[in-house]
Amino acid sequence: MRNIPDYHVHSSVSPDSHESYSNILNIAQKNNLSELMLTEHFEFFSGSYKSPKFHEEYLDNYYTEYCLLKQSNPTSVHVGFGIEFGQPHLQPETAKKFLKKYPFDYVIGSCHKIDNIDLSMYNYRTINIDRLCSTYFSNLLGIVENHLCDCLGHLDLFKRYAAKQGICINISCENDYLQKVLEAAISHGIGIEINTSGVRYGIGCMPSLDVLKLYSQLHGEIITLGSDAHSASDLQRDFDVALQYLKEAGFSYVAHYQNRTPKMIKI
Repeated sequence: MRNIPDYHVHSSVSPDSHESYSNILNIAQKNNLSELMLTEHFEFFSGSYKSPKFHEEYLDNYYTEYCLLKQSNPTSVHVGFGIEFGQPHLQPETAKKFLKKYPFDYVIGSCHKIDNIDLSMYNYRTINIDRLCSTYFSNLLGIVENHLCDCLGHLDLFKRYAAKQGICINISCENDYLQKVLEAAISHGIGIEINTSGVRYGIGCMPSLDVLKLYSQLHGEIITLGSDAHSASDLQRDFDVALQYLKEAGFSYVAHYQNRTPKMIKI
């Protein structure tokens, strides 16, 4: 799988990882990985909440660390400068300012929180799942309509957290909100990722194969593969499953990004 780049990788720059850049590169070279995209977290919040972690100085530090990595670790692995924006539609002007200031190669748009509460913190045994889904997809729609990303990350993320509580959620392709998000993303030239972290939780890739087939039927073309690795050992993990999803959904290309411009790579 050398020619399949991993487009969702976190290091200790992100607050939920302890992995070093050097170890990421060592494992990438050991696995003959040709390309990876660093996509450190940056979360946006609603209301007057001020994050003690996510501010401009954090991004400055991330870019400095990335430049030092490129200078001090010459390697055959191409390392891209990406970001994972969580809920950027909540502060669209700030997000757009950051997109202009930093030379990102690739931007993931994700919804990790609703009403500033992380999706992992909800009680899926008691919450109204239909309401959660509609709110979640309306947030993704806001990200797309504000042009705040290149690809949507883990399109049905909440099912991963529900599964950890023993609750199975499958999003029907008849879901109006899902279709609106996919149609809007396609019309705005925004792709989706196949996030393989769900396989590690026993729920398969995110999104599901049925959603990928719907994306294909709607003439969506742009897809990246991401392990959502927070540890170097998870680089490209379960990409064989993602490639099978792609094959069954009728896709034969994945997207490579540089300067936020996609180029299709045959798989």
